[in-house]
Amino acid sequence: MATTGTEEKVNKPVDPANLTEGEKKHIPVIEAPETVIAGEPFEVTITVGSIPHVMEEKHFIEWMELYLHNKLVGKKELSPSSEKTAKVTFRVEADEALIAIKEIETCRVRGVNICGNCGEKSVITNLRAVEKCNIHGAWEAYKQIEVMSGEEKDEGKKCVWKA
Repeated sequence: MATTGTEEKVNKPVDPANLTEGEKKHIPVIEAPETVIAGEPFEVTITVGSIPHVMEEKHFIEWMELYLHNKLVGKKELSPSSEKTAKVTFRVEADEALIAIKEIETCRVRGVNICGNCGEKSVITNLRAVEKCNIHGAWEAYKQIEVMSGEEKDEGKKCVWKA
């Protein structure tokens, strides 16, 4: 059972290929770059539902959280009086240490990629968005992103690979 940082049960779609209308209104949609450079800020926008969720007094999204590689990087409390839509943008920065952490956690051969343009390392990791509807509970979604190393190489060049 997946849980949020507060150990609340998190709902998941029964059949991800065939979402129900209720699931389409509650599963977070994550917009983020496919590739980011460690140490450089980037924006992640979370919208609740591919069908927009209502923000009414009796039925609304209470909060949204964003995790990068299982670490909470942002939380926003929402209320029906202050929000017209359940949409939040977080400014995130992947730490260079994430590449080393991911390398230790996974196979040293397959866990870290080497950029063909500059020889720098990169890792594939997850963004995880969790939202809490006051009636239907917590829901989550994931998006994979690639984090490229931002460290300068011996030649003094910073990785310049862009998607």
